[in-house]
Amino acid sequence: MAPNKGLNLYRSILRAHSKYLPTEMRQLGDAYVKSEFRLHKSVTKAEQLRHFLEEWEKYLGHIEQTGRKMRSAEAGWMDSSPTSKSASSLIGENVRVGFGKDVSRDFVFNEEQASQLGKLREEARKGGSLNSKE
Repeated sequence: MAPNKGLNLYRSILRAHSKYLPTEMRQLGDAYVKSEFRLHKSVTKAEQLRHFLEEWEKYLGHIEQTGRKMRSAEAGWMDSSPTSKSASSLIGENVRVGFGKDVSRDFVFNEEQASQLGKLREEARKGGSLNSKE
C-alpha cells in the first residue's frame, strides 16, 4: 500500500468516525476499518490498491457529508426551501437516520456479500469488539 496516502486516508477515516458517528457505530466502524487496512497492508497490485483506496475515499466522503448534514439539522441550520429536507425528516424522534441504507427485501446477495453481511451482523451483535488474530 502507498504508505503516506494509505496512512493519511486511514487516519482521516478514524477522525471522521470520532467526529460524526455515535459511539456504538464508531466502535464497529473503527474495528472494521482497522481490519481491512491490515488485510490490505501488503497489497502490491497497483489496480487493486487503487480500487481499495478509491472505495475508502468514497466512504470517507459519505461519512463526512452525512455527518455534516445531520449536525446542521440538529443545529437548525438546514435551508427551509421546499427542495431541501427538513431537520425533522433527517432526524426523527429517537431515530438515527443517514448512515447506511435500507436494502429491499427482494434484493439477492451473491455468496461473498452474504458472507460479509453475516460477519458484520455478528460483529454488531458483539458490540463492535473484534478479537485480534495477529
